[in-house]
Amino acid sequence: MLVMLAIALGSLVIPPFLAHADASIIGSRNYAGAIYSQYACDSGAEHAIWSLTDGTIAASIATPGKTVNYMLPESINNLAANVTVCNSYQTIASENFNSGTWTGGTGWLDDWTHSGESAVVNTGSPYEGAYHLRLRSNDGVAKRSLNLSHEVNIYINLWAKVDSVETNEYITCQVSSDNLTWTTVYTWTDANSDSTYHHYLISLASNEMTSHFWISFNAHMGSTSDYFYVDKMDVIWLASNPTMAASDDFESGDGTGGSNWVDNWTLSGDAIITSLENPYQGNYHLRLRNSTGVAKRSVDLSGAFIVTLQFWAKVNAFEGNDKATCQVSSDNLTWTTVYTWTRALDDNTYHLYTIDLTSFDFTSRFWISFHANMNQNDDYFYVDNINVQKINGYGISVKAGDSVLKAVVLIDEVDNVTVSSWYYT
Repeated sequence: MLVMLAIALGSLVIPPFLAHADASIIGSRNYAGAIYSQYACDSGAEHAIWSLTDGTIAASIATPGKTVNYMLPESINNLAANVTVCNSYQTIASENFNSGTWTGGTGWLDDWTHSGESAVVNTGSPYEGAYHLRLRSNDGVAKRSLNLSHEVNIYINLWAKVDSVETNEYITCQVSSDNLTWTTVYTWTDANSDSTYHHYLISLASNEMTSHFWISFNAHMGSTSDYFYVDKMDVIWLASNPTMAASDDFESGDGTGGSNWVDNWTLSGDAIITSLENPYQGNYHLRLRNSTGVAKRSVDLSGAFIVTLQFWAKVNAFEGNDKATCQVSSDNLTWTTVYTWTRALDDNTYHLYTIDLTSFDFTSRFWISFHANMNQNDDYFYVDNINVQKINGYGISVKAGDSVLKAVVLIDEVDNVTVSSWYYT
């Protein structure tokens, strides 16, 4: 009787145990498979780093956005490793609308889905090429999807312009991980309505990346005479992190201070480095007066993709049409004003300014200048703690088996390698 009972209990206990053991073996096998594929990815990334420092890849992708793709010559753990190396950023999907249809571009899962007052047109002065996307009225919608399931640090990089939009009218860029729940990532209003194309870099980092990720543009305008345009649109992996291109806190007390500039400050007219009137930080700052003060300096931005100019500035005693400007130039000949200070900003208090310079042609001698356009010696404009930041590094993607590795490396002039990120998706 006891033997029979033991056999009966065994029949109840042993099968579940075997099932548990079988699941554990499968789990171990899956875990080992993940380790093998990740090791293969690591090998691919290490090969890419070697190729960047000792091989020819860096020379072949000298321009930001350039990409090279190759397979490792030998399999790792019986897995083929597919390696992609990019300079600063990698384009996942692209659309310039020059097909003149809703089916153009590359890297998308499907064609544009559109409704209401939406069209691809050759009127309204496209930013580049012959066609661009146009939305009108309060019902223009255009959306499209792509696979971002193995991507990180994704941005929408595009040019857009707003024309004839009035108060309370707006246009949104929205994204969705499932085509059901939408998140607004950028809004254009009447404040953007100058009928001029501007560059926008829109981060999607806080959104869930899926295999069917949607991007949509939505018009909320009053009539068909209100316009919103999009051109030269890319979805990119922004691989590189910002690095300091040049900086100056003016603590040298003259125009020779700071770091990484091509030359010293050129000061002309009523422009000096001074300790008077409370610098933002430290003992010195730049001061411009009258209508003659000009300060300019150049920095090497060759090979940069995204550049940001950041500094602190204050205005004191502006009247009437007094103003000061910040201007930039790729050649020290043609200058573009990127910011203007008027008496509306006159509070004699330092404020932080961040200016996106991405739309300019970056050269080995890119100029930044400040100009005084005031009418008296007691009208003042000050600048302190100026920094120029750039993105200039390499992104490495490796796919092996079910694993995808995304790595970012910075390499200096003597081939010292700094790994700023290394993770699996």
